[in-house]
Amino acid sequence: MTQQHQPYISMESVLNDYINESEQSIHKYFKLYHLAFRGLDQMGLDFFYRVQSFKLPVNPNFTAYLPTGYRQWIKVGILNDNGAIIPLGYNPNMTTFNDLLPDRIEDTNDQQSAWLSNGWGWNNNTWCNYWDGWSYTNVYGVPSGEPFVGEFKVDVENGVIILGQYFDRDYIMLECVVSPEEGTDQYLPVQFREALIAWLWWKDGKAKPVSSHMRLGSARDAKHEFFVERNNAIARWKPTRIEQKYEASQEMTRMAIKT
Repeated sequence: MTQQHQPYISMESVLNDYINESEQSIHKYFKLYHLAFRGLDQMGLDFFYRVQSFKLPVNPNFTAYLPTGYRQWIKVGILNDNGAIIPLGYNPNMTTFNDLLPDRIEDTNDQQSAWLSNGWGWNNNTWCNYWDGWSYTNVYGVPSGEPFVGEFKVDVENGVIILGQYFDRDYIMLECVVSPEEGTDQYLPVQFREALIAWLWWKDGKAKPVSSHMRLGSARDAKHEFFVERNNAIARWKPTRIEQKYEASQEMTRMAIKT
């Protein structure tokens, strides 16, 4: 018995729906499969590709290799005793210089600039929210941020996560969006069936030569139909819920003096 992927449907079933609807021959299957995969990848990256979790080993030079198919990171951190991920803070100032070499730390540290550090290690939980030039303190009305337990930067070109030199774990947890490989079984939410069919009508018709103004108008209509069906699919895929709005309101509440 085959495994069920509910409420997901196979891309092949959507492709067969389009072939029947457009009254085309099965000989066009190879071309239409590639068009369908492009539509699946576009909508998947924007909306329904599921976030996957990876436990990656840390290399001796304080880097970790990105998994195959990586597209964008969601969360990077370590585990606590309850199985939740404690996030690391993203530091855009970390350099990617020599991040594939074993002596990366030695090549990127300048001890003559050590006096610029504020003395707080990234492995310490810093609960105060404002640096006044001499120390951390609480300031009313200022966002507090989060108690990060380290720092990182993602070097997509070289396929690694760069960690700070004081990182003290032999692993790193990564939650990221991963796109599937072409040629494997592909699934999409049932809400996006009509959107993918509309994509095929648009792209398949666009590949045909324009012989009249009517053909050009049909191509514009097909493009418009795709975006309409895509917006409908998004609304059905993740509807807005009252508890989500309430949680967002709670998270945006600031500590402030009220008069």
